[in-house]
Amino acid sequence: MVAEKILTEEEAMPPDWPLQGSTGYDFLAAASQLLTDADGSRELLAFYREHVIRHPAYETIVFERKLDFLLRYMGGELDNLMDLLISLPNLRAATQDKGRLKEALAIWMAAFPAYRAYPDADGGSPGDNRLYITALGRARDRQPDLLPEFNFLAGLYDYNANHVTDHGDVNRKSAGICCGQQRLAFLSRLMQFTGPLAAKGIEDTSFYVYNPYIAHCEVGDTPRIAGIDTQAFHRRMQQRLATQRYSLNATTTHDTKRGEDSRIRLSVLGILPQEWISAVGRWRELHRSHIAVVKGRPAPSPNDEYLIYQALLGGFPEDGIVTDEFRERFSGYLTKALREAKAETNYDAPDEGYEKQCQDFAAALLAPDSLFLEDFVPFVFAIIRLSAVYSLSQLLLKTTAPGIPDIYQGAELWETSFVDPDNRRPVDFRLRATLLQEIKKAAAEGKEALLSFLHSHQQQGAGKLFTLHRVLECRNRLPALFAEGNYIPLQTHGPLLAYLRHHRRDWVLIAVPLIRFESSFPATVSLDLPPEAPDHWTNVFTGDAVATEGFCLQWPEGLTEWPVILLTAHRDDPDKA
Repeated sequence: MVAEKILTEEEAMPPDWPLQGSTGYDFLAAASQLLTDADGSRELLAFYREHVIRHPAYETIVFERKLDFLLRYMGGELDNLMDLLISLPNLRAATQDKGRLKEALAIWMAAFPAYRAYPDADGGSPGDNRLYITALGRARDRQPDLLPEFNFLAGLYDYNANHVTDHGDVNRKSAGICCGQQRLAFLSRLMQFTGPLAAKGIEDTSFYVYNPYIAHCEVGDTPRIAGIDTQAFHRRMQQRLATQRYSLNATTTHDTKRGEDSRIRLSVLGILPQEWISAVGRWRELHRSHIAVVKGRPAPSPNDEYLIYQALLGGFPEDGIVTDEFRERFSGYLTKALREAKAETNYDAPDEGYEKQCQDFAAALLAPDSLFLEDFVPFVFAIIRLSAVYSLSQLLLKTTAPGIPDIYQGAELWETSFVDPDNRRPVDFRLRATLLQEIKKAAAEGKEALLSFLHSHQQQGAGKLFTLHRVLECRNRLPALFAEGNYIPLQTHGPLLAYLRHHRRDWVLIAVPLIRFESSFPATVSLDLPPEAPDHWTNVFTGDAVATEGFCLQWPEGLTEWPVILLTAHRDDPDKA
């Protein structure tokens, strides 16, 4: 049994729940952050702040958007919560200033650092209590004049009874005082609203407002950080194996804001920040005449214009041909993005003049004789060539790391859809079946014929389908290894991540290139193997035999013909198995 729960950053699934895993948004975030270069991302953020829009910190945007959504669209829910709070006996709520208490409650809800907590009759978990404490701390910082009201709200949760000290002790001086049934009823009702508030304020608003690198404006992920190191990824995967090994490994779902390969294209900008910045400068200057003025403000705004360039890069057709269908799909995406942001227009009261000017701007960019396309298409092709490698890195991680691979419909080939409903279009499964048969036929003719076919059908996504097919075949041969096998991080020398999966006498070695700033892939890299690892391996993608030298696997000998590595080995030596 797995549960769909959006975990924020380091938040973990409650350990006492009888679950075997999650539906995989936590994996999506870990993989996306791994395949992001932190240095390049900082350059993109600096450019965004200095030359696009001077937004406040991302955390402030989230707070403001959540509070705005609560007051504008969830006023009835907030009133109901206040009525429940005031009706509770023995809490002195009726003696409080109603206006100030309601304001404090709203700020506390907007400051809540996760989607929700899970109060119970025992006072809730220490982790949940830390969420309440963090929320009230942030609320006090934002509105210190409401300190008495925040102090009153602090009595609603079991703070003292479950407060873990710096020494690990639990202070139970007030156990039983703060966790009555009335408080539990209120907190349970409160948590039914913090979840939807987070979803609407973050996923459906902030993600369309904060645009320095939209690859991380994604369900389960956060643009507050951009890039984690290999050690952090390894730790997450080891924890995943230990506690939730049957979680789904998702990279695209029905709710993601863009397809998995679209996000990889955008992540590649982290290793080309200056090239991207220069290109955006050219495009902004080239299309200055297409910026209209609606009600005294530019249309599109600089922020929306920057979103348009990124969204086009992520979703642009692999063959570079702009069809009427693509124009229509992008137009639908753009309308949704503008309204979700609720900055210049919204669903309740659409500013049709602003929206039309933005649509006209996008149409001018995508016109057949557009000077923009003359400059944009070569840039996109360069990004596509680079991102193809890292898309395979993402795919191999998803299909070999602890968890169950979740292949979204259509993602067997390149997946560059926009947000729903675009990502729910009918899938041409006949095309995929035919292409797979052609791949198998080429493979039967030998390695050279196979690699030639994959190269000539790169735009269709043949390489991705081939990689997926070979990995799933491997999983079918070694189900126990992938379900239960150890996860062993490897020391690497070069811009890549590697690990072993090991179960009894079966071994699998995985190595993938990483997106890293200003680092061309070196001529030779190597992996350090543990002494108990086998000496002879088979390359799943090429069929070649690969031998290790001592405890080191040298690159690129025998490993250059496919950009990601999956090796298998079986030890007959029972002493070393």
